[in-house]
Amino acid sequence: MGGWLRIVRGSGLRAARIKAGLTQDEVARRAAISVRTVRHIERGHVKNPRHETLARMAEVVGYEAAVPDDAPDIGTPAEPPAFAQEIRLLGPLTVLSADEPVSMPLKQRALLGLLAVQPDQTVSHEEIADVLWNGEAPPAYPQLVHTYVARLRRIIEPGPGHGGTTRRISTVRGGYVFNSGGVRLDLSRFEERAALAARTAMDDPSAALDLYRQALRCWQGRLLQDLPQLWHHPSVVRVAQRHIDVAIEFADLALRLNRSAFAVEYLRVASYEEPLHESLQARIMLALAGSGRRAAALRLFTDLRMRLKKELGVEPSEEIWQARNSILVQDGAENRPEATGPAPGEQYGTPDHSWNGPLPPRTPPPSSARPRSLAPPAQLPPVIAPFTGRQQQLAALDGLLAQQHKGYAAVGIAAIHGPSEIGKTALAVRWAHQHHDEFPDGQLYADLQGSADPSERPVNPSTVLTRFLRSLGAPDEWIPDNPEEASALFRSLLAGRRFLVVLDDAADAAQVRCLLPGTPGNVVLVTSRAPLIDLVTREGAMSMALDVLSAAEAYELIETYLGPERTAAEPEATQELAAVCGQYPLELRMAVARLAATPHVSIRTLVSELARGGEAENLYPLRAHRASRPGRTNKAADSRWQRLT
Repeated sequence: MGGWLRIVRGSGLRAARIKAGLTQDEVARRAAISVRTVRHIERGHVKNPRHETLARMAEVVGYEAAVPDDAPDIGTPAEPPAFAQEIRLLGPLTVLSADEPVSMPLKQRALLGLLAVQPDQTVSHEEIADVLWNGEAPPAYPQLVHTYVARLRRIIEPGPGHGGTTRRISTVRGGYVFNSGGVRLDLSRFEERAALAARTAMDDPSAALDLYRQALRCWQGRLLQDLPQLWHHPSVVRVAQRHIDVAIEFADLALRLNRSAFAVEYLRVASYEEPLHESLQARIMLALAGSGRRAAALRLFTDLRMRLKKELGVEPSEEIWQARNSILVQDGAENRPEATGPAPGEQYGTPDHSWNGPLPPRTPPPSSARPRSLAPPAQLPPVIAPFTGRQQQLAALDGLLAQQHKGYAAVGIAAIHGPSEIGKTALAVRWAHQHHDEFPDGQLYADLQGSADPSERPVNPSTVLTRFLRSLGAPDEWIPDNPEEASALFRSLLAGRRFLVVLDDAADAAQVRCLLPGTPGNVVLVTSRAPLIDLVTREGAMSMALDVLSAAEAYELIETYLGPERTAAEPEATQELAAVCGQYPLELRMAVARLAATPHVSIRTLVSELARGGEAENLYPLRAHRASRPGRTNKAADSRWQRLT
């Protein structure tokens, strides 16, 4: 007895039970003992277990050990049945006979796939005909179906030399049945392991994780991958959905046990069935991030979102957004490294004392951990209309966007610079509105007031960051006081997304640097009086100098406001008006606005007044306006214009 007890230990019995694919309940029932006894023996809590109890448990689980000669005989472990034939459905349909592949015509392959995916169930003649002839069966299809079944039997049923007594395909009333007994069917193994894992998960999560792994390893691709005519059959759809459900159960358990990397491979295979299944994709994102691959997880989010919008015209579900946001805000505990050591099921001889009870249920993250604005921010100011000219600059900005579409590795930044009132903001806003749909995540805008009076300081970047973060759905308690941390959070929230950021009237590069996204796909337009050379050299911004309108563009602007009839009546005066206004967009707009309000005053009259040397400044305040604060008026000039009109 003593020698036997030294050899048969609880850890060895537990490992043998797991290897045999049995639960503690099944062992207790077959060995005629209580589940409590099985549990205590496996954990080593019983100092002197009865010999008969150990013997029965060892026989049930097929325990193998180097038993001494004087040890009692507990019987020889049962060998697994030797199958002469194997049929694989979980991937390309494969039939193996004595480990050699068996070939067959397409009709027989489709028939076998249809029967085997519904093992031990009746498949009607009509169902078979619908698959074989794609819904257009000939009138004599019952006889043809019988012929195809007979040919299939000759291929897959064991011959007399194999001792086969049961038909692999039985004829029943109204149809046929595929008998799964005596054949190794990967679908049956998958279902058995998955069901056993679900029953084991509460009592022994580590063992359940390995059983899930064994079940999912049966899948080598899409179900019946080479028979697309069967993909939409209800039974095939059901099995495919079962695959996804098991993969999700496996992923949830792996994430709870901190075995994220262990799950990624099997989740990827499951996604072949439904690449847009959002619950499954959310688990893949979390598994990637949990195994230290946050960038890959965020890229997956971006790709999935683009596919959903392109193929279905919808945004990702709340589950996908929650997964993405939890990845962005992972703290040290959530981002801890994977547990080291062999995977579950690879250390059968070692007792597992890491868990002695059921795992607590997973609780969803608090609502504060889900930054999501009510709607994508759309903060662009209205377009200045009408807008004319600047075609060369608009084309350059289009080229910047095209680089992002081609997978350019850096953020797209354009630095538009030029003198005051030259039309920098109008150009940026015009282009932004034209490409609104290219930035589905939102458009952010800030007036940095970098060219304000010396008595007024430009806007603090931290103020803009706070406003941007609130627009992105971050609650106030999330917004750091430290500018560097706030900038890092801003970049994290924009990572993997497509935003347009317009930073208007920047004083210098330092004012905008902390407001720049960190990942490609986002585009930034910066306007400034200064060239922002530091932004060009350090951040790779595209520098775009803006000058006055060309003579043709200025003429087009006047014509757009006043109408072609009025400018055609005074073409020379129209050209002179453009010249006397210096072809500045704002000066031209102010001039033609007054002419539009007084249709009885000719263009020549205004040109003559503007050309009067020193009086031009008093009559028309545009040049003074450029040097003054916006909104300031010249009452003397307004009064003189009223007398003139």
